[in-house]
Amino acid sequence: MDVLVVGAGGVGGYLGGLLARAGHRLSVVARGAHLNALARDGLRVESVADGSFTVPVEATPTASAGRTADLVLFTVKGYDTPGAIEQARAAVGPHTQVLTLQNGVVAADHLAAAFGREWVLDGLIYIESYVKAPGIIAQDGGPRRVVFGKRAGNGPQEHALLAALREAGWVAELAEDIVTALWAKLCFIGPFAALNTVTGLGGPGLASNPASAGVARALIAEYVAVATAEGARLPADMVDATLERMHAFTGLASMLRDRIGGRRLEADALVDDVVRRAGAHAIPVPVASTLAALLAPMREGGSPALGA
Repeated sequence: MDVLVVGAGGVGGYLGGLLARAGHRLSVVARGAHLNALARDGLRVESVADGSFTVPVEATPTASAGRTADLVLFTVKGYDTPGAIEQARAAVGPHTQVLTLQNGVVAADHLAAAFGREWVLDGLIYIESYVKAPGIIAQDGGPRRVVFGKRAGNGPQEHALLAALREAGWVAELAEDIVTALWAKLCFIGPFAALNTVTGLGGPGLASNPASAGVARALIAEYVAVATAEGARLPADMVDATLERMHAFTGLASMLRDRIGGRRLEADALVDDVVRRAGAHAIPVPVASTLAALLAPMREGGSPALGA
């Protein structure tokens, strides 16, 4: 395949690297020092699961005109999606499969509006990976599990893509109900990211204290209510199971890491979009609305984590 990765960070760089190692032609859209290192030295992946390797890559600030990709992988932050669409547009042909592994549930809607719903695939990933240094991707945890699918149902093209991804070393599965899979992830990562970013508390701290656990439970319940209204078929014990998962989770949300680094926050995809969808369904979400308001002053980044 001819593969274009838009956003060659921890997710896109790792997955794109596996595809390139398997012999697929890899191009990436990147910027700054990362772009320069990729163009000069290639893409290096250091993985606890797959070992360390370096692969050739064509790195550019936008997709090359006249070169149509078979697969375009979107792994940018949600707020970068409009710009990323324009950066990738030249590589998207009438039969290009467009796969998003971005947070939240809204990214595929933007991609479908730009490229047509027929070839757009929703997806999600569970992984711990990041840009260790310009041109170097580190994967040091997580199941690396990718779940993807087409909302209207999967056909031969999706099954063929699944086979190609697995052959390249992806831990991938095709979901017959991708909407439920997306919301199942968002019902955990959205509440945790919001609470972790605002309070600085990890999962055990949030879930162990009765008062903060009550807030977490109420927030998760709001997400589950919106998910159900959106067509997700979640289990009856989703709220309890998600709170238990939060109690056991010792990591930090990427949104808190962005706050600490003074970077823009992905609050729109993780929190604000859920509040908007709740409004469309006339579902009250007072906790989510409060968290969205608390995140608003730090949404654009540029300030330290504490005391600003």
